[in-house]
Amino acid sequence: MSEFMRGTRLHRRVYPLGHLALGYLLVVALARVRDWKPRFPHGLTLLILAVGTQLPDLIDKPLAYAGVLPNGRSLAHSLLIVVPVVFLGVRYLTRRGYQYEARALAVAIGSHIVGDSYLLVLRQEWRELGFLLWPVVPGLQYPGDDIAPWIRILNAGFDSPHLQFQYLLFVGAAAIWLVSVYRRRRRPVT
Repeated sequence: MSEFMRGTRLHRRVYPLGHLALGYLLVVALARVRDWKPRFPHGLTLLILAVGTQLPDLIDKPLAYAGVLPNGRSLAHSLLIVVPVVFLGVRYLTRRGYQYEARALAVAIGSHIVGDSYLLVLRQEWRELGFLLWPVVPGLQYPGDDIAPWIRILNAGFDSPHLQFQYLLFVGAAAIWLVSVYRRRRRPVT
């Protein structure tokens, strides 16, 4: 097993379920605070949320593995690229009448960046945050970039406390979603 899989950087990664849970919970929380309607994502909004929370990794990880990008956190993780693209995506969706979906997309992609950055900020590992300004700041070489993204996910296991927290976060988000589905179905038709 490689050094990466043994845990030197494993504790710093947010995996797909963690990204999805974080994005969903942020959208639900913002919907309550900002009084967005509907308060719980469903249908197209849920699909946009699911894709948006994974999008930076869906772009960067395979392209880094193929040798097209310098690492798994570069193009789609860079604020210099993400902010204008999200702005254009939100504007496009809003003009088409999908305001809630536009907000969900912005929160979803933003939550991915937050999920990949928050531990680095808390630990004051500023050099590793350079991916936020790629290509102005050169990308770091990550030990896992030479491992296929799908292999890293399959090897992720339940033994890391950090991953256990992500799984619990996902279970909590799934529970909130199930309750919202139950309540939506129980509402009387008016």
